[in-house]
Amino acid sequence: MLNKSILAAGIGLLMSTAAAHAVPITDPPPALNANGDVTAVYIFADAGDSSILNELTPQAIAQIFCNASVNGCTASVSGDTNELFPPPQLGSMVFSLENVSTGTTFTTNTADSDGNYHALITTNYADFGLGDLPVAAQTALSGLSGSITYIGWEDLTLDQDGDFDYNDLIFAFANTQLTQIPEPLTLSLFGAGLAGAAWVGRRRAKKTKA
Repeated sequence: MLNKSILAAGIGLLMSTAAAHAVPITDPPPALNANGDVTAVYIFADAGDSSILNELTPQAIAQIFCNASVNGCTASVSGDTNELFPPPQLGSMVFSLENVSTGTTFTTNTADSDGNYHALITTNYADFGLGDLPVAAQTALSGLSGSITYIGWEDLTLDQDGDFDYNDLIFAFANTQLTQIPEPLTLSLFGAGLAGAAWVGRRRAKKTKA
């Protein structure tokens, strides 16, 4: 029989689709496609480390945003925009986040050595559990056309004590769309609840032994 606390965690997430992630994502994220003139918007950052966002495909664009002035990249603030055109972009978009402080780089479509993905890709900002969009970001997005996709990052690995809430740095991209969803939402949320309770238990056990 399932432990009551584990079952409750799964049910709790089923009851709230806006619940923020607090466990690693281990399923491949949905594919993000560009539909022409893509604009990037800096939404939110709550990271102690300095990181730089880069695009890998379909265009190679370095230093789109950074949360601190580092390596020649000037720190951005909520509402800042960056036009990722010309030329227009079409096809699968892959981004990287370079954590300059730790020397670790993550990509949207690749898991780390632990099998954990470091980007949450969604069309719903509420998935990050931060409440309303910052006012400056709302203003910037209101002036853009096309559908909006958000990418929230976890900038640390498990060994680096990452909390996997996926809101260390959050960016939005206008004129993009998601082309596939790995699994039905309700099953995903229930599975996240079960995995979350088990993961928290392992973390506590690990700290107890230390």
